[in-house]
Amino acid sequence: MELFSAQEKGDVGRVLRAGTQGFTIGCQVRQLSGPSFGCLVKAQPADAREAIFGLIYNMNVDDDPLVRRLILADSQPEAVINDQRQNRLLPIEMNVLAVGYCRDGRFFHGLPPRPPLNLDPVVLCDENEIRRFTRRLGYLRLILRSADLGVPVDQLLVAHVQDVYRLRHHDADWAMAAVREIIELLRNNYETLVPVLEALGEALPELDGVPGAAGGF
Repeated sequence: MELFSAQEKGDVGRVLRAGTQGFTIGCQVRQLSGPSFGCLVKAQPADAREAIFGLIYNMNVDDDPLVRRLILADSQPEAVINDQRQNRLLPIEMNVLAVGYCRDGRFFHGLPPRPPLNLDPVVLCDENEIRRFTRRLGYLRLILRSADLGVPVDQLLVAHVQDVYRLRHHDADWAMAAVREIIELLRNNYETLVPVLEALGEALPELDGVPGAAGGF
């Protein structure tokens, strides 16, 4: 008898541990095809009227005792390696920065009133949720304030904007609005602003008018 039902499309994993500012997901190797650095995910508590949204900012693959033994072996048969990857003794972990929540169908940008619980399911946000959540850009402030948590702020901003731009079917108006918001938020932090704009210019070369993309404002 299986402990949980078959996984649904977009399933990322389940909550290992959580706090107000974010949570950690545990997942299996076969669940890694969907989530990526910077993507928007949703933790779904038992109360379907609530959900916590966050951005993946770290993915960690710890070793386990079998991996250590395999590395020390003179040869590592492909079948054994594949079996170990599919039947790991430890889950793959992903750290998520909380950037908003949903209550009774309304979306809010800010820290959730309560964190998700252990084993709450986490899924990739669908296109409609991404459009609704990113319609306003206030949540970008939470990314900028997360450096003390070990979040790579500049790279997370770039990866997230690039991912949402793609999922919004290359919405140039949204991407340029995000760039303008980032400029406004970082106007007093030139050391972070310049590399972020340069990276955005490289990641989204089809967007004309990204300040700093050509080496100047």
